[in-house]
Amino acid sequence: MKSVLLSMALVAVAFGGQVEIDVGGHPESVLVHGKKAFVSNVGAELKPTDKDGDGYISLLNQKGEMVDKTFITALNAPKGLALIQNTLYVADVNEVKGFDITTKKQVFSLAFDGVNFLNDITVKNAHTLIVSATDSGKIYELNVKTKTYKAIADLPTANGVYYTEGKLYALMLGKTPENMFGGGGKLVEINPKSGTVTPLAKTEGILDGVQKVGNSLYFSDWVKMEKAGVIHTYNLKTKAESDIKIDPIAGPADFWIDMKNKTIWIPKMIEGKVLVSDLK
Repeated sequence: MKSVLLSMALVAVAFGGQVEIDVGGHPESVLVHGKKAFVSNVGAELKPTDKDGDGYISLLNQKGEMVDKTFITALNAPKGLALIQNTLYVADVNEVKGFDITTKKQVFSLAFDGVNFLNDITVKNAHTLIVSATDSGKIYELNVKTKTYKAIADLPTANGVYYTEGKLYALMLGKTPENMFGGGGKLVEINPKSGTVTPLAKTEGILDGVQKVGNSLYFSDWVKMEKAGVIHTYNLKTKAESDIKIDPIAGPADFWIDMKNKTIWIPKMIEGKVLVSDLK
């Protein structure tokens, strides 16, 4: 997930305080910055490791209206997004790529050895990203200035990551690499210095995106490969667990929350849509 400071004035219109945007393909991650919302899309088929060249990033406005469906193209299966200054970074199969959001030109690229399923990205500081690799089961720290990376933790089926105030929160997609879509994924906290992994919530599932708001961690769970997905919450102080009030979603992926306006942007990955809803 994203850890840059983001703000946006969202007007959620339509039924019940919701907007649903058809972005086509299979949207994976949302990042909102100012009046712009970026949505990564793995393409026509739900194949997150294929180098098929049909992935793209869409640009929406603050109202959830499509501005440019193929704002950035020539990607393979883009997933997690992160923004440092004017550069939008995206995890694309075995590479992290960066694009200038003004010119749309590619300004960064770095391939990872022995990895074919880079997944989520979160910002640590002005020159450092933290990147998860689901297939290698590792969390990496990437220096975008020196174009170097190193593994900082082991986490089987590593998926969503969110860094804030010296702490790293992460999700396991599933229990094992052999059956990563079979459930059993967990929410954990990782010490970025030692790599120590501490389990948090009792809830398990097919887990995807995570974000911290106040004392709570929000994390998405596909539940099944059908219209059954939910957004869970875990209170770091009380350890209470619950779900937000929202209709079941087919493939809730890497979402984004705007607490100022109490809204949540959720990629409905299986359905090819993005849902913008009041956060209840």
